[in-house]
Amino acid sequence: MLDIDLLRSFVAIVETKSFTAAADVVRRTQSAVSLQMKKLEDQVGHTLLLRESAGIRPTPEGERLLIHARAILRAHDEAIREFDRSALPVGSLMLGISADYGQALMTRVLAVLRRAHPDLMVEVVCGPALHLAEMCGDGRLDIAFVGEGEGLGQSPIVHRERLVWAAGDGAEPTEPVALALPPAEVCNYRRWALDALARAGRRHRIAYTSYSIAGLQAIVRSGSAVTVIAESALIPGMREIRDPQRFPELPPIEVRVTRCLAKDSVFLRNLEALFVDGLAVEPAAIT
Repeated sequence: MLDIDLLRSFVAIVETKSFTAAADVVRRTQSAVSLQMKKLEDQVGHTLLLRESAGIRPTPEGERLLIHARAILRAHDEAIREFDRSALPVGSLMLGISADYGQALMTRVLAVLRRAHPDLMVEVVCGPALHLAEMCGDGRLDIAFVGEGEGLGQSPIVHRERLVWAAGDGAEPTEPVALALPPAEVCNYRRWALDALARAGRRHRIAYTSYSIAGLQAIVRSGSAVTVIAESALIPGMREIRDPQRFPELPPIEVRVTRCLAKDSVFLRNLEALFVDGLAVEPAAIT
């Protein structure tokens, strides 16, 4: 029989990629968590975790167990939901989502919330993905929807869409290409754009930098520069540049939901599972 506490510690280790951080989540000492993992590996007869320079990651057997562990924990938490006050909705929820892909994802997120918790007060924080990941990590957010490469954890992808090159309607890109991009420290878009232009041998310059998606949209609509943006964030006055020779294809935007592990509770675990069940996309699908 697999022990619930062992499975919860195992999932916490995979999500945090650290025995130390997982110990904080499950409120045990690091040595106790290590002993739990030894016991769990003895029970299943396989090595479940590997230590690497980037942190702890599951072995192939660990990945298989992770699927079952999450399902078991979800069923367990649902079973005690009626009797555990920590499983009840909090008065309000701090939710983080990027204003870029949030334009397509937000309606789906709110629909899931409205069906499950129609009276829950939700405060939405929009910002760069990296900032949202940090805010979720230190407890300023309860739940965050974070783009790939920004501290994703191990949850399934709940939103995927194309990242596209965009110019103003009727505007032709200059030579060298004038770019309007977010700062390098807030997301991967800037690096992806510059790497793609370098591979294509295109001369370019950073003409404008803005934290704000609305600011980037306004710059592009004026015809002053080219940007990279989520397909769903294209608005009237902007057009997608379809010229793969001069503007190579960019990586897709892939978004996962993550809860604040520092505020671990049955309610937040259930809510994260609710979003995964209600929003998860197929691996090859483009929303």
